[in-house]
Amino acid sequence: MKISFYFVLFSLLVSCAPKQNEEPPVNHYASLPENFSEVLKAHGGLDQWRSFKALEYDLKHENDSSPTEHYTLDLLNRKDLTVADTFKIGFDGSQVWVAPDKKAYKGRSARFYHNLYSYFLTIPFIVADPGVIYSSDTLTVDGKQYDVINISFESGIGDADKDAYKMLIDPATKRMEKLLYTVTYYSGEAHENFNALSYEDWTEVNGVQLPAKLVGYKYNNGTIGDKRYEVTFHNIQLKSESPDQKIFEIPEMAEIDSLKTN
Repeated sequence: MKISFYFVLFSLLVSCAPKQNEEPPVNHYASLPENFSEVLKAHGGLDQWRSFKALEYDLKHENDSSPTEHYTLDLLNRKDLTVADTFKIGFDGSQVWVAPDKKAYKGRSARFYHNLYSYFLTIPFIVADPGVIYSSDTLTVDGKQYDVINISFESGIGDADKDAYKMLIDPATKRMEKLLYTVTYYSGEAHENFNALSYEDWTEVNGVQLPAKLVGYKYNNGTIGDKRYEVTFHNIQLKSESPDQKIFEIPEMAEIDSLKTN
């Protein structure tokens, strides 16, 4: 009987003892404005997003019959790799490289291009990063009034810290319908010449809402203009394991693309 009593007493003491090294749950929204937090939650939530370590997808440009580029992005260190039939573009954490050489990529700048669509695809989550400045507004575009979250960047953030974004949010759903954005990579100067990007064909990937189609338009003073381009995302995967870091390393015959080409 005494043995049973002491066993029960010991069990109670153990169960009541404070647990060591138990960290409090992380509040991913602590430093973010409430209205932006609502938008993140409407797209699946920052907790869910940050449970993943890698993003992969295939990209199809409008005039191609099938996807021509495969993308891998490490969500923790932001290294990335683009694999196409005739070229590879990689970012090893500090340098952008092109294989077999820079001429293989026919676009204007591989350094500008390497994470362009991954960045657009992962908004609003990717602009929950440190170094982002937020403000709120409203804007009427093509007759519809949107809640607006303005995005700008602290000095030294990324390759184009003068870029500006306006996330156009449906007031009822808190979902992003359009993005207005500027491109300052080549000039390095802030300006108000916004382009428009329509987020369409939303799809759920492991509890996170991502667009399967982006359509770019000209934009002027509250009016969406002519269509500029369209891309679609296929086989989108969010993974809990980090990519093999070797895939981001610079191949022996690759060339570095470090310059902004005007």
